[in-house]
Amino acid sequence: MKKPTNSEALTALFHPRAVAVLGVSEEPTKHNHIAFANAKASSFAGNVYPIHRTLTQVAGAQCYPGPAALPEKADVVFLAIPAAATIEALKDCAEAGITVAIVGSAGYSESGPEGVARQAELAQLVESHGIRLVGPNCNGIYNATIGLSIGFNTAHSKRIKAGDIAILSHSGALFDILVTQLDALDAGMSIFVSAGNEVDFNILDYLDYLVDHDPTRVIALLLDSVPDGRRFRELAQRAHEAGKHIVALKIGRTDVGSQAAMAHSSRMATGAVAYKALFKACGVPLVSSLEGLTTAAAMLSLFGSVDGSLAVLSNSGGGASLLGDLTEELGIPLTQYSADTLTALAPFRQFSHVGNPTDFGAFGARTKAQEVPSIIAADPGVGLFLSQMHAQRSWQRIPTMSALTRGRETSGKPFVLLAPGGLSPEAIEDCKKADIHIFKDTNATLQGIAAVLTRQTRDPGSRKVAAAPVADEELLTLTRPLTEPESLSLLSRFGIATTRTEVCTSLDEALSAAEAIGWPVVLKAVVKGLAHKSDAGLVRVDIEDKAALRQTFMDFGQPDTVAVQPYVRGRLEAIAGITVAEDVGPMLLLGLGGIYAEAINDIAMWSIPVDRQTIRDELARTAVGRIVTSSRWTVPGSLDAIVDTLMKLQSFALWADARIAAVDVNPLVIGEKGVIAVDALVVPATAALAANNSEAAE
Repeated sequence: MKKPTNSEALTALFHPRAVAVLGVSEEPTKHNHIAFANAKASSFAGNVYPIHRTLTQVAGAQCYPGPAALPEKADVVFLAIPAAATIEALKDCAEAGITVAIVGSAGYSESGPEGVARQAELAQLVESHGIRLVGPNCNGIYNATIGLSIGFNTAHSKRIKAGDIAILSHSGALFDILVTQLDALDAGMSIFVSAGNEVDFNILDYLDYLVDHDPTRVIALLLDSVPDGRRFRELAQRAHEAGKHIVALKIGRTDVGSQAAMAHSSRMATGAVAYKALFKACGVPLVSSLEGLTTAAAMLSLFGSVDGSLAVLSNSGGGASLLGDLTEELGIPLTQYSADTLTALAPFRQFSHVGNPTDFGAFGARTKAQEVPSIIAADPGVGLFLSQMHAQRSWQRIPTMSALTRGRETSGKPFVLLAPGGLSPEAIEDCKKADIHIFKDTNATLQGIAAVLTRQTRDPGSRKVAAAPVADEELLTLTRPLTEPESLSLLSRFGIATTRTEVCTSLDEALSAAEAIGWPVVLKAVVKGLAHKSDAGLVRVDIEDKAALRQTFMDFGQPDTVAVQPYVRGRLEAIAGITVAEDVGPMLLLGLGGIYAEAINDIAMWSIPVDRQTIRDELARTAVGRIVTSSRWTVPGSLDAIVDTLMKLQSFALWADARIAAVDVNPLVIGEKGVIAVDALVVPATAALAANNSEAAE
């Protein structure tokens, strides 16, 4: 059978004409029996066929001995049989013309070397027989828009409300929790996929399909990892252009890659930090809990992405203070009320100051402050209005709801009412009539608001750059990390200011170089394959004369090659770098540097490509940025000079593309002489691969 394209196969998966369940058991606790019962009981309009070699009936339905015996071709087959029997069963399915198989059984790459070998067989089968696979080690799919349930999770037995929220998950077991939460939020689902081990389709293939899926408006991702960061950025951009919204919950903390053994920058780029940078670059909000994921999805379904910032109105000063703390922790922008807004509020206030969050109590009786929500909501900076409210007596509720209703109607902006303690039936009815949406979980509500207020960003530009006149291009094919002189030379060709470096092959040459450079100098041994010379005691700074240089040369063990450099003094040392991993793609970073860079680990990180203003804005919030813009810093223009260096480093990364695994510039000395790379390490991808292979062999 010819292998179907992703589009053809996923259309067949989510919109099949008929479905089969292979290996159906009479035992009601078996996954295949459960999956068949769920599919049969769903409102799917097509036929659902049980397959078993010996049974003639299952749960009152005629059973067929094999895929070829079905009265019509099934587009999808579900099977959760022992892994050892799966290969032959899938061959039968392929020969019967079935397009997609959902492999629910475990026993593959998650279960040791034998399982890894079995999963490799599955991958080979896709290529040799053309059948496409979901899973293995997954619990199925659900398309609520056509009432199709194929799977064995508790949620598969439910009639899930159809809506515009799709869920793509690496954890099928959490399906029921997610749909239960969506139901409590009165939100509906379009499609669910349990991705499993992704032997064929991966999470980005499903995302790609859903960008063009008309019923889906919001795509909620529950992720272990992203298989390809570059592709994720492209899909996020396409989703944005299609008017779709993505929100993500990243579970687990992962290492960015084995090249971290060589480069400081890679060790500093932890999984959590790198994923945060990737999602930020894509304009994809990142939440921290299941409740946050479903609430954000529900709010994006209701409101879409909202321009502007948040206005908060609380029933008490304590509530306002608490919400202020939480919004700051989550990075939610609060509206700074305009002068016109403050002037309009002035006649109503009983205290001298009106801030945001705003205490409604500061305006006295609700009956005398009916205009307050309308005035606040009318502020041009407000994108969304949040009111915190508790259960109230009717004489309190009626004027409060009247004021909120008026604000909602006059502004036309989204109004969210946070009621952790619940509301009376009358208040709930008031909110429904006014189109004010009630949420109960404070943290989840604020995560949802943060998602709605996340600005969807456009890709800053092409990753293509003009080829630089680089004479040292062949260095990127080496199976070892580049030496410091090689690394500095390569980076200098992209305009990065580097310290003068004289490579010497004898003590006499080193002495002559030092005289030419001028004392004091720095002496470094040049050892091919050694990534970090300081750790080996092969760097000595502030060498003031010939005698000291001779002694240092002897202390180093009279190396074959040394580098002599001027002793560059600066006001501050930073580390700049690039790290590349398949899941997150290329990342640019900068933080406090020197030998304690990893211990300090104060960094900013950007997914490449990134524009200059984004780098500048984020850099200003780091320790480096705060130092060079402080009143005590006396070197003007340092922040922009650092940004210049990072843009040049990005140019190198875009040019080198997949040929590099990591780059360190440490230290990057900042001071009166500008921003100068004093040491550098470039790790070619071929070197990282060689190191990985060596570790595997051991």
